Amino acid sequence: MRVSTSQIFNSGTSGIQSRQFDLFKVQQQMSTGRRVLSPEDDPIASAQALQVSQSKGVNKQFLDNLGEATSKLNLLDSTLSGVEDELQAIYERAVQGGNASYSPAQRGMLAEELKQRLQSMIGLANTQDGSGLYIFAGFQSATQPFQVDPGATPPYALAVGATHVAYAGDGGNEALQISASRVINTSENGFDVFMQVRNAQGAVTGRSMFDSLKNMIDILDPASGVPFTTAAYGQALDDTSAAIAHLSTVRASVGARLQSMESMTTSAEESAYLYEVRHSELVDLDYTDAISRLSRYQLQLEAAQLSFKQTSQLSLFNIL
Repeated sequence: MRVSTSQIFNSGTSGIQSRQFDLFKVQQQMSTGRRVLSPEDDPIASAQALQVSQSKGVNKQFLDNLGEATSKLNLLDSTLSGVEDELQAIYERAVQGGNASYSPAQRGMLAEELKQRLQSMIGLANTQDGSGLYIFAGFQSATQPFQVDPGATPPYALAVGATHVAYAGDGGNEALQISASRVINTSENGFDVFMQVRNAQGAVTGRSMFDSLKNMIDILDPASGVPFTTAAYGQALDDTSAAIAHLSTVRASVGARLQSMESMTTSAEESAYLYEVRHSELVDLDYTDAISRLSRYQLQLEAAQLSFKQTSQLSLFNIL
């Protein structure tokens, strides 16, 4: 078989170019840290890596939602805790006010103290998050949910016996999707928390927390003109006790959601790690193997170049 000079030349240059491409490819892999630089490098791994990336993206969104939900619920729980503390303090002081030894003047002083606590509760009910949105307004989060009688003068001038605090929000609860199959409420609307108080039997009392407390204050305050009677004051104490129990139920629900958030966040973080590991297994570079291939390709290129040089210098005249 005759081999022409051009065939020898083409074969030599082709071999050199092939080794140069191999060397260039492994250098690209080492500079990017990726074994699979394009789908044609490994079609099966590329397809699997795409699926893993999509799953990882969905999981990241769930993780973001879990973080946001946890933040919202923590603020909600903290605020409810503050309201519960105020209610508990009001109840304890109010029990003292029912003592027969208390004079009208002493009850009047207690009424002034409870007025301040009521104002504090209204402030807590109008709590805003970091974005300035009201957490108890339902879907109307840009609107202040609890509004005192517009004729009132701060810090306290609510009319005796009137409905003193109106709710301007709605009955909606905000929610976030935290997994493929679960959506969780991240808020409690103010109507259910403050206006729709339920007793220990689960029945609606028909009195908001604010009205119940204002009624107690009116009974204690000699200036209100509302007579102090044991029966009326006992009912006011019962209403306050029902409000405390109602709030405890709401907080228990929020606490259960927070516990669920914790376990689901842990699970989502574990999934994120596994997705990262699997994606790395599919497309990332094994540097030990890459260094070995780099050395081999360099040696092969040098050998191909030397062989081409020596072959291209051969001539019949060299041996005549």
